[in-house]
Amino acid sequence: MKINIVKTLVLISTPIISFIINNESIAQEWHPDAVIQSMYAGVAYIHGYKAIPRVYRPIPPGGRTGCAPMIAMNAFYCKLDHSIYISTDMVKFAYRYGDAALAYIIGHEYAHAMQNAYGFNQNNSHITELQADCLSGFYMKAVPNIVFDQRDIREIQALAYSIGDHNVWSRQHHGTPPQRLKAVTIGMSASHPSACF
Repeated sequence: MKINIVKTLVLISTPIISFIINNESIAQEWHPDAVIQSMYAGVAYIHGYKAIPRVYRPIPPGGRTGCAPMIAMNAFYCKLDHSIYISTDMVKFAYRYGDAALAYIIGHEYAHAMQNAYGFNQNNSHITELQADCLSGFYMKAVPNIVFDQRDIREIQALAYSIGDHNVWSRQHHGTPPQRLKAVTIGMSASHPSACF
């Protein structure tokens, strides 16, 4: 991922972070904290800083969250405290694909927070999950502080495909690999979030 090239310094503030974006490009992989903070700030900006969930640094499996102890290989939105949690091993898994893959996960969970805050598509079905994938794709395209290049897009698509499943009768079914790939790709090519509804 690269930081957008801007002529002047831009200050973006959120309730939990403040950082400066400068005019230097970053060619290497970002640190996970930078990915999480940048995606959070960018999506909060898109939503006009309304209904902003908290986002916590990666938590080890067994660590405390607002909903339940963190389980291994997990990221989730907790309705009870309107917060996003991600496990440390999920971060490591995402980085098998690259830093953009982690941005996709953060965007997906932020989408669940917005589904809850605005009361749309909350039935916890695979349709809800695919909509969150699509919105994550839209967020990644629309965030003002990050540019996703073709390599980043391939990372995102590879992760989306790899975490798809065929357990269509399971309550945990999030969509098949082709469905998840298609949903995030639609979002990344959309000019408006309504493409995800």
